[in-house]
Amino acid sequence: MRYRELPPEDEMSSQFHEWLTWLPLYEDKPEHTVRAYSQGVRRVVAFAIVHPESEMYGRPPSDFVVGTFNQASLTDIVRLVRTDSGVSKATLNQTLAALKSFFDFAIASLGVTETPDVARIRKVAKLDPPEPNPEYYRSPDIEELFNAAKIQDNEGSRVRWASRDLAMCGFLAVLGLRSIELTEADRGWLSRERMEDNDRETTWILEVTGKGRRTRWLPLSAQLVDAHGRWQEERAERFGPSRPDEPMFVTNDERRFNYNRLRYWLRVLNHAARLKNRSLHSLRHTAGVQLAADGVQMNVIQKLMGHATIKTAGIYTDLAGGELGGVLDRSEANRLLGAALQETGR
Repeated sequence: MRYRELPPEDEMSSQFHEWLTWLPLYEDKPEHTVRAYSQGVRRVVAFAIVHPESEMYGRPPSDFVVGTFNQASLTDIVRLVRTDSGVSKATLNQTLAALKSFFDFAIASLGVTETPDVARIRKVAKLDPPEPNPEYYRSPDIEELFNAAKIQDNEGSRVRWASRDLAMCGFLAVLGLRSIELTEADRGWLSRERMEDNDRETTWILEVTGKGRRTRWLPLSAQLVDAHGRWQEERAERFGPSRPDEPMFVTNDERRFNYNRLRYWLRVLNHAARLKNRSLHSLRHTAGVQLAADGVQMNVIQKLMGHATIKTAGIYTDLAGGELGGVLDRSEANRLLGAALQETGR
């Protein structure tokens, strides 16, 4: 049974279009992935429209919303897609990844509490899970990136700013911030706190509002504090003092970064470092890989990266107990940041 032509995007629901807008902002998906995910969900809708036992049978594509399919009916549609000779295994895996992303969006942004379990559908449909292949910067690449960042490029003066570039690279590759977390960060997110353990000194804490509007508190390493301080000093010299509600990082014309400008900034920096054009999310993966390579426990990495909810009441207890405090200091990326800062002098 061959499915009909994919419905055009402009025939899909407003929820579908909200999700497409959400993808680059909250999942850091590049344009080609957004296009592929769009095709994946529209593929499911195309099959559902011609399947007599589907809730979508004979209905317009605009009727597809989060609650259209339950677990059983969506499993049936995926099985139907799987049996079609015109759909490759790679295409089917991409379709399932798109569905999972759509349901993640529903939970994070629409307040939906229950959606079909795509992992179960994959298992029932007897599909092998796609091999995870996250892209990240290896230590020599990070060193090249930091070395390129610390040098002021006068030809790229509209995009580059050495002290800011090095600090942003650190916040992305050492701290593991998502791109949206970095662009939304205000000066007031950073504060100096004293640990509950009296034997420990005060430390700078970054309060991050992340995915799903969840908050986590991250202790900055000495190198990150130094990099941030140098950037803010130069920023004040050029633009004057900044308020707590102003962006932590600004463009050369004193605007808040958006995703596209941040992505272009990294493309320019990758080119300056003679590295392949990796994504912003690759820097986030770099932080996780560096920590894992150093033997940091997975639950600690999850807290730092924001993959698990952190309870507000217990955050400083965790920090005082040493669960998070000092972790970033052991990161190879953080050591390379310190080396780059030392070479710039002051």
